[in-house]
Amino acid sequence: MGKKSERREAAMAMRKHQEAEARRKKILFGGAIGAAVLLIGGLIVAGIWMNTEDERDVVQPAASHSDDGGLVLGNGETELTVYLDFSCPGCQYFELTYGEQIKEWVNNDQITLNYHPVNFLTRVGDQFSLRAGAASVCAADEGEQEYLDFTLAMFQNQPESASQNVTDSEIITIGEGVGLGQSFADCVNDGRYLGWISEGSQEARDAGIEGTPSVIVNGNTIGNDDVVAEVEAAIAEAGGEEPTDGEDT
Repeated sequence: MGKKSERREAAMAMRKHQEAEARRKKILFGGAIGAAVLLIGGLIVAGIWMNTEDERDVVQPAASHSDDGGLVLGNGETELTVYLDFSCPGCQYFELTYGEQIKEWVNNDQITLNYHPVNFLTRVGDQFSLRAGAASVCAADEGEQEYLDFTLAMFQNQPESASQNVTDSEIITIGEGVGLGQSFADCVNDGRYLGWISEGSQEARDAGIEGTPSVIVNGNTIGNDDVVAEVEAAIAEAGGEEPTDGEDT
């Protein structure tokens, strides 16, 4: 009896082990299926978003612009090129630090400014970088000062976190705060320049621009801390005003 009891207990233990193993495999298999569904779903969403971007019409701005996705302001001999993303904290620092100085250079015709609003940091669903960049082109259509004022105001109101969604209505309100009116609002609501921003962003990547802000003076990339000194040196070399103290303003 003792040996039969032992064999019976061993058989029961083996059966319980097999049942537990079967349940474990079922759970793992179900989890793998779930993960695969999520992955495929994510790829489908991303594919739809990418195809939507690819299918957008590319409308050329009424504002002066370059063939590589830049807005052209001013008429000076010194060329300042800036790549900015409206979601980029470093770009916010750049604009809040140098925005007024850049406006002064443009107003005095000391520089030709090529501003490239790009959407490197656009998030699926929100697409703030893309929408803000397109809105800035709408502002540029209204005039150089309108563009400069709107760009500064947008960075002053940059979302504090990626989870903070800024609607088109809120972007329009920011524009109204710097004097932009109904034609600007219509342009934003139409998404008129979404395709142009997407195309320009790809051209920036193709040109080797890997991050923002990227600052170039007369074809030479410079550090963000050297903007005033480098630009004023270039202005002086071109015959403009002499740099004062070379300090940032």
